[in-house]
Amino acid sequence: MHNSQIFKQLNFYKSYNLPIFIILFLSSLFTNSSLFLLLSSLKQLDKESNMTLIFIILFGLLFLISISMITIIISINFNVREKDLINRRLIGLAFHKVFKNLLLEQSIIMIPSYILGFFASIFLNKLLIASLINKSILASSFSINYSFINIFLVLLVSFITLSAIMFLSTKKYKRIENNYKIQKNKKKQFFKILIGSLFLTSYFLLIIFNNTEVLYLFGGIFFIIGLYFLLEIFIVCIAKVLFKFFIKYFTISSSIKNMEFNADLITKIILMLVNSMIFLNFSINVINKMGIESYELNQNAEYLNGLMFLGSYLNIVFISFTFIILINGFLMYLKSLQKETETLRKLGFTRSKIFLRNIFQFLIIWIFYVLLSFIGTTLISIIWKDQSALLNLKYWYIEIFVVLLIMLFLSLIEWTSKFLKRNELTS
Repeated sequence: MHNSQIFKQLNFYKSYNLPIFIILFLSSLFTNSSLFLLLSSLKQLDKESNMTLIFIILFGLLFLISISMITIIISINFNVREKDLINRRLIGLAFHKVFKNLLLEQSIIMIPSYILGFFASIFLNKLLIASLINKSILASSFSINYSFINIFLVLLVSFITLSAIMFLSTKKYKRIENNYKIQKNKKKQFFKILIGSLFLTSYFLLIIFNNTEVLYLFGGIFFIIGLYFLLEIFIVCIAKVLFKFFIKYFTISSSIKNMEFNADLITKIILMLVNSMIFLNFSINVINKMGIESYELNQNAEYLNGLMFLGSYLNIVFISFTFIILINGFLMYLKSLQKETETLRKLGFTRSKIFLRNIFQFLIIWIFYVLLSFIGTTLISIIWKDQSALLNLKYWYIEIFVVLLIMLFLSLIEWTSKFLKRNELTS
C-alpha cells in the first residue's frame, strides 16, 4: 500500500482513529508530566519527603492507567474493523503486509499525539507547580528540572512504552488468521474459566476475611482480572438463556442475539467502566481518607494536602480517560449495528423501533455495569460497614447515571442524524 493510500485509509477511518489519537495524547500528557515531577523531586526534596512518595505513586498509577486505556481503546476499535481486515486477507494481501500497513497507520497517529502530549506536559506542570506552591504543598523554590538527562529519560520512557503498546496491540490483529479457520479452542476456554474463577474466588475471599484499605484497589484489580477471563463467556451464556426465554418476541430476542454476537466488544466496554469505577472509588474513599487520618495523627499538613492533591488529580485523569473511551465504545457499538439496521429497515422496521432496540441493548449493558460495579466497590463497604465510604455513595450514583445519560444521548444523536439524512434525501 502506497503512502497516499495509507492517508486515505486514515481519513476513511477518522472516526475510529480520532479517539485513539486523543487517548494517546492524554497518556503522553499525564505520564510525561508525572515523570518530570518525580525526577525533579528526587533532587530538590529530601529522601524522606512525603511528596516524593506521592509523586512515585502518581507516576506509577498514571503509567498503569495509560497502558490499560490505550490497549482497551485500540482493542475496541479493532472489533469494528475486523471484517475489513478479513476482506483484505480474502483479496490476497499477505498478513505481514496487512500488519505493516496497520502499524504504519498507528505510527502516524502516535507520533503527533506523542509530541503534542510532551509539549503540553510542560504547560500542565506550570499549572500544577503553581497550585502546589499556592497550597503550601511544595516550597516556593521548587521547579521542574528540564535538564538534558531528564528530558531524554522522559522521552525515552514514553516513546518505548507507547511504541511497545502500539506494536503489541496491532499484532493482535493476527487473530483473524485463526478466528475464521477453526472453532474456538475448548482447552483455551477451559483455561480462561479456571484462571478467571481463581481470581474471582480470591477476590471474594479477600473482601470477606481481610478488612484493609488496600482491598478497594488490589481487591478490585483481582476482580477486574477475573472479569477479563470470564465476562465474555458469561455474557454469551446469559444471552443464550435469555434468547430461548424471549424467542417469541422478535425485537427482544434479536437484540439479545446481537449482543451475543458482540459479546467481545461489550466485555471491553463493561471492563473499562468497572475499572474506572474501582479506581474512582479507591481515590475518593481511600486516598482522601488516608490523608485525613494522617493529619489527625501527626498534624502533617503537607502530607495531608499532598494526598488530597493526589486524590483530586487522579479523579481528573480517570474522568478524562473514561469519558473519551466511554463515548468511543458506545459509538463503536452503534457502528457495529449499522448493517443490521439497514437490513431491518428493508424488512419494514421503523426508525423508532430500531431506536428502541438500541436503547434496550444499552440498558442491558448498563445493568451489567451497575451490578459488577456494585460487587467491585460498594459491596466491600457494606461487608465491613465502612461508614465513610457509604456516605460517599452519592458519587457512585452520579457516575452510574451519567453513564446511562451518555448512552441515551448517543442513541438519540444517532437516531436524529439518520432522521435528518433521510429528510435530506427525500427533499
